[in-house]
Amino acid sequence: MKHQQRNFLEILKIELDDLQEDIETLKEICEQKLRDGLITNYVYKENMALYENELHAIKTFRQLIKTTNPDQFESLERMIQSLDEQFMTTMKSCGYARAGHICIKRKILKVANYVQGK
Repeated sequence: MKHQQRNFLEILKIELDDLQEDIETLKEICEQKLRDGLITNYVYKENMALYENELHAIKTFRQLIKTTNPDQFESLERMIQSLDEQFMTTMKSCGYARAGHICIKRKILKVANYVQGK
């Protein structure tokens, strides 16, 4: 069981790398749309602020992962619940957008299903 929890954390780190790359790509697309006149400067700034907020949320979530000891938890579900609760508290105190939590939660579910063989 502990092996499954360790695998979960390691695979989740890789998925977070992928999520960061996706957000960086979205930033590049947004910049191109601004240059092409497809969006206004206002929309550009709003989008970029959201993307940066999401990147900061991911960085903070990575810190939670680093400090998580999988041996402390009796199950993968309990570890995931703890990570989610800690992150929700941090999100509120740091003022992170809900979009960051949604993206991270999707990655968590994806990895959990994978390591559980679903």
